[in-house]
Amino acid sequence: MANDINAIRMNADIVKVIGSYIPLNQRGKNYICVCPFHDDHSPSMSVSPEKQIFKCFSCGKTGNVFTFVEEYENVSFLEAVSIVASKCGLEFKKVTNTKVSTFKEDYDVMNLAEKFFQNNLRTEFGKVALKYLQERGLNEENIKEMGIGLSLDDNKSLIKILNKKGYDNKKLLDLSLISSSQGEYYDMFNRRITFPLYDKDGNIVGFSGRIYRNEKDVSKYVNSRETKIFKKGETLYNYHIAKNAVRTEKKVILVEGFMDAIRLIVNGYKNVIALQGTAMTKEQIDLIKKLRCPVILSLDNDNAGLIATLNNGEELVKNNIDTEVIRLTGEKDPDEYILANGIDAYIDNINHAISYFEFKINYLKENKDLNKIEDLTEYINDVLKNLSTNNDLILREITLKKLAKEYDLSIDTLQNKLNEYQPVQNIKHEKQVKKEIKKTAFQKSCEKILYYMMNDMEYVNLYQNSLGFFSDIEYREIANEIVYYCDKNKNINLADFITYTSDKKIKDKVLDIVSSSEMDDLNKENMLEYINAVNKLNNKNEIKRLKALMKEETDIDKKMKLAMQIAELKKEDV
Repeated sequence: MANDINAIRMNADIVKVIGSYIPLNQRGKNYICVCPFHDDHSPSMSVSPEKQIFKCFSCGKTGNVFTFVEEYENVSFLEAVSIVASKCGLEFKKVTNTKVSTFKEDYDVMNLAEKFFQNNLRTEFGKVALKYLQERGLNEENIKEMGIGLSLDDNKSLIKILNKKGYDNKKLLDLSLISSSQGEYYDMFNRRITFPLYDKDGNIVGFSGRIYRNEKDVSKYVNSRETKIFKKGETLYNYHIAKNAVRTEKKVILVEGFMDAIRLIVNGYKNVIALQGTAMTKEQIDLIKKLRCPVILSLDNDNAGLIATLNNGEELVKNNIDTEVIRLTGEKDPDEYILANGIDAYIDNINHAISYFEFKINYLKENKDLNKIEDLTEYINDVLKNLSTNNDLILREITLKKLAKEYDLSIDTLQNKLNEYQPVQNIKHEKQVKKEIKKTAFQKSCEKILYYMMNDMEYVNLYQNSLGFFSDIEYREIANEIVYYCDKNKNINLADFITYTSDKKIKDKVLDIVSSSEMDDLNKENMLEYINAVNKLNNKNEIKRLKALMKEETDIDKKMKLAMQIAELKKEDV
């Protein structure tokens, strides 16, 4: 398969592939465009037909044709290869990815369970549940589309059918399809309507079961426990569908429960995802960032939903995600709101969503009497504190003018107060971080050597003959990968090497080196200078180490040997 992938990469023209997504303009030997991976308003991405790589000089995103498609389409690497092949008129026999291969049996079990649940809904035992769903505004097509089913009153019906298929109770317990008590096993979702839960790739990884009859002293919902394939904090309901829908809709609606999402989906709005909880995790935010579109927060219309909107909105904005908010009135959540008022009324709310910042300053007014000096002062200070963390200069000016006009205050007074709230400590911290991450002369020389090696076989040979070894393990691993690649392919091609490198840590470092603005044009004299610099620094460090050993050594003969080694290294240095 590796040969097939390399063949596709070599036959794919990165300019044509990227040009099929966004307009490219030629500038000299390269092409430029607006970068799709950050909020870019002027062309900052360069595409090199010669090297078959792209690089954004603003956000630092770098890679080859597969990397671009993988990021832009929000798909796996193999799916990206398949898309590139299709665009270039080439064949690619896609294989199952590692995750699917590893958990294939688990996914098969989950699919069998879903089919069993769906079938139950269409039997005599499913009439009451089916009627309940129809009364909730779901038709047969909706039910089928969402994979909704029914777990029977018999609390061992799923166990029996899956045991017959050859799956033991340990497997079913591990997948949270059944539960156990005092040595007895029971269906996890019995007496409930079932809703399949999917991972980001569309594999069924769990279920949520909801009661549909007036049963007392019973939990309304029962959800799958976390398993090796289901991590609640790493999934968003309907993400596998929404990631394609946002390409045309250009926004994603974020709701709280999966029933809210289902209500929108069956009304034709697929660009919706659900938290299935209230607090977002880092993994969920990473998934949302990959959608590269504005988020509209539409959480429940109660106090818990308000707090969740504030907290989640704060996290989204902190991660540079354009965030808007709607707060519904009357009904508890989007599901009930749409049932009561219709989809058009809900979409009207979406079309009039306000920015998270505007929502936040409106919230700051709550429970305050702005006719009182103390409350008004507290409110204005709160607004300025929030404004101080926002870098949008236009938003700052508009907000200050609005406050000045509404409350008859001087712009200068507000500006001076805003300056007081500037995150001075954060600025200092940023400077400290920049100082800490500033690369040493040794690091710069190592990275330039690696950059040269990735671009021309001549420099790989020069490295092997004149250096051959990096004392830093991170650089050594990359150099070893390059040498191994060259031994195998008898050549070096940067775009192909990026594809070849499977280790994520190494690939990230390679892309970091490639995207560095400090890299110069290839030149043999420069390469020798970098090698010489690394050798000198290596010798210097080795001399320091040997001197420390010599200081502690008591044996005269051994001290003499160490002294001779130091003298030899000093000669080499000269």
